[in-house]
Amino acid sequence: MQKKWKELTNNDLSAMHQLIVSAHPGALDSNNKAFASWVEQGYLEARQLSAQVKSKKDSLAVLNFYIAGFQDGHVGLSQSKQEKSSWAGFVLGMKGQSFIVKNVSKDWPVPLPPVGSEVVACDNKSVREILESDLSPYIDRRLKLHSTWLHLATQLTVDDVNYPVLGRVLPNNCLVTLPNGDQQHFTLLWRQERGELDPLLSQPQPPQTLKGLGDGRYWIHVSNFTPSAAENASLDKMLSGIKSINDAKLVVLDARGNRGGNSLVGVEILSALLGSKVVNGMGEQSRAYAMWRVSPFALSTLSHVLKSMEGDYGKNSEAYKFVSGLTESMGLALREKKDWLRQPSSSSIDQGKLKGFNAQGFKGKLALVTDSFCASACLDFADIVLAIPGTVHLGLPTSADTLYIDIGSQSLPSGAQFWLPLKVWRDRARGNNQSYDPSFIFDGDINDTAAVQKWVLDTI
Repeated sequence: MQKKWKELTNNDLSAMHQLIVSAHPGALDSNNKAFASWVEQGYLEARQLSAQVKSKKDSLAVLNFYIAGFQDGHVGLSQSKQEKSSWAGFVLGMKGQSFIVKNVSKDWPVPLPPVGSEVVACDNKSVREILESDLSPYIDRRLKLHSTWLHLATQLTVDDVNYPVLGRVLPNNCLVTLPNGDQQHFTLLWRQERGELDPLLSQPQPPQTLKGLGDGRYWIHVSNFTPSAAENASLDKMLSGIKSINDAKLVVLDARGNRGGNSLVGVEILSALLGSKVVNGMGEQSRAYAMWRVSPFALSTLSHVLKSMEGDYGKNSEAYKFVSGLTESMGLALREKKDWLRQPSSSSIDQGKLKGFNAQGFKGKLALVTDSFCASACLDFADIVLAIPGTVHLGLPTSADTLYIDIGSQSLPSGAQFWLPLKVWRDRARGNNQSYDPSFIFDGDINDTAAVQKWVLDTI
């Protein structure tokens, strides 16, 4: 059986390596030598690790090791869950630089550190050292990002089926500073999760809505940039409502729960609020442009997206026409054996025809709320909002993107889905793997909408 898992791992690694070499823009990017280096060095290291693979869990750990080395949030793996995660009955978060108990099980056979306690060390090794040296190589190596540490912190007391670590030795005992300042050792009991854990690790997505809070204040949940056909209807309704709040004193754009998707959704929302001239003007001021890596994989991905857009938006939509033109250009570039295809400027999409067109535009105070999962199209949205003078940023530091974006996915020999980006930004104002850090940090439960709203309104 061990031999079988090792072969499966190496077959998956080979397929991943080939697809990155043939389709990822980083493999040809002369501005990013480190990426090209890891393509080969990481492949070699991962194949060496595969000798230790004894199970499906080990296999995933080795694949994730290779992926983590790219430090690219748009390179990833998804597969059907067959096993369950285990945990020690509590989950950590962060407060400042400290690792704090954020949630505890309601029913655990052994004593657990109370919520608010600081976990200092486990098995005589500091928490920071465990996260950096033991877990980070398999989960996320972008240690300059606060969002990475937040994610790693949750993994200390969780043996996550999605983020396994090869040969991981689970901690037995942790030294904890209690809320009253006393220190105490806690023996850890690890058990398979029974429905309590997943809600603690997942980031809920508030419904995308416009809410009036009274006294000229409005709260807009911008949480879903991948709306279904049905959700598009409610988006239209929301856009109509946004266009009528020109006289508002304050608008809070709440991006909690937003995982990215179609940047055009964000543009529509901002055009409805600010006026398309403002949004379009910012696009024209930017020197950024995108280059697609020309490959059969990029062409098949664009063709698939085009079919999906026909169902969601219709052939007469600006989004469909834009992708249709891009797909034709990709086919031509492939036939001409080119390496790169420049994407037409987004200003070629007529902003005036967008569903959210607003000739007037809101002129009051603007605030943006983010969580630590804001990435991809959510960050594109933040780029525009935070460029508006006077915008106040609150919540948690965002995640970050490389300059590589727009993903496609392919099945690996094992059946897992491997996804990777297909284009690279040039001259983008936001740097490679650069996050946005709020002026005001929320230290409570970022998923508690009522608490976040009260804090935001009290703060600004």
